[in-house]
Amino acid sequence: MGLHTVLYPWLVIGVLNESPSRLGLAQLAVLLPNLLFILPGGVISDRRHRGSWLSRLYLLYAFPIAILAGAAASGELTFSLLLMFGMAYGTVSAFVQPARESLLGYAPQNSMHQAVAKAVMVQFLAQGVGFILAGQIDDIGLTTLLCVQISMFVLSSLLIKRSHPEQEVDAELLATLERQQDETEANTKAVNQKQTLRELRAGFALFLTDKRLLHLLLLVSATGFLGFGVYLVGMPLLASQSYMGGAGLYATFQVIFTLGIVSANFLVSRRKDTFKRPGRLMIISFLGRGALVCVIATAPNFWLLLPAIYIWGAFSGMSMTLGRTILHNQVPHSHRSRAASVYQLCLFGGAPIGAWACGFAIENVGLTQTFTAIAVMTMVVSIVAALGSPLWHLKTVKSD
Repeated sequence: MGLHTVLYPWLVIGVLNESPSRLGLAQLAVLLPNLLFILPGGVISDRRHRGSWLSRLYLLYAFPIAILAGAAASGELTFSLLLMFGMAYGTVSAFVQPARESLLGYAPQNSMHQAVAKAVMVQFLAQGVGFILAGQIDDIGLTTLLCVQISMFVLSSLLIKRSHPEQEVDAELLATLERQQDETEANTKAVNQKQTLRELRAGFALFLTDKRLLHLLLLVSATGFLGFGVYLVGMPLLASQSYMGGAGLYATFQVIFTLGIVSANFLVSRRKDTFKRPGRLMIISFLGRGALVCVIATAPNFWLLLPAIYIWGAFSGMSMTLGRTILHNQVPHSHRSRAASVYQLCLFGGAPIGAWACGFAIENVGLTQTFTAIAVMTMVVSIVAALGSPLWHLKTVKSD
């Protein structure tokens, strides 16, 4: 994932020399499939063996990357191909996210915050390695880096399958079940479609009947719209336009941001007791993120920018972990995949528009002005949430 985060935008602005608005369009292509597939992805994950399903999905990542590697090696890389790659990659991600998130549901409730924090740490440490490798694109070469990325996804698929094996089933029993399935497949197709719709409605109902979860969705929706534009579009343009750097500088920004996320989650993972006010701390973290974006926009020099990015990452990591912890603790285990898909839909639902709008605004208004406007809107949302959201008063969580 770390390789993709750096390479994809840099191919747009550093290799193809496209405009900020075209970068926003490219990021929209990656994020848009979440709106279409993440909800059914959650339902499918709840029905399947999650380890085997996730293992197959990680293998699917390799196919669009292999096509991109072939185009890069033959000199046929175009913006249209990047858009198609982005949509294919984003479609697989839409199914991966709820499946991966559901694996956290096996953790005990009283240590859920530790499980989420450790998962985030491992995820972003791995991404940090990817950022460092991507920063060496001029020395290593694009095709080689894409081949490394394919190898990592294949290895991850094998490790997931080994760590979450399916239970063995008697061969005769399996043959009987398959015969019965063939006999009833035609009759059950309509029933399955109705069941899928019921399960999707049940996932939404979890949030509509609990104001705390509903407000959690509203807050993460604001994160998707306001935060992803800065992260996915603004940061590579900050590196290339404001500091005249290349992929290496953008990778450095990503590494520092990731260190902030990992540091925050390390502290969370060391905390044995649960947070008494997780919603309040999440809102404060969201407010801090807005303030740091303002600092990044107006940083007078490079050495103030770097610690600002680090602290921004720390606030982002804290709010990310707290949001997922609240979700897992408030939702029954049997519904966590579809609940996670609704959560991810809201998080990534506003991201395509936010990414495109950020690129359009930077091209027409300027980077500093766009960052400042996003920072102000983020802080306004935080203050409104602190004054009127039940998340601010959330103390305890339900058990399954």
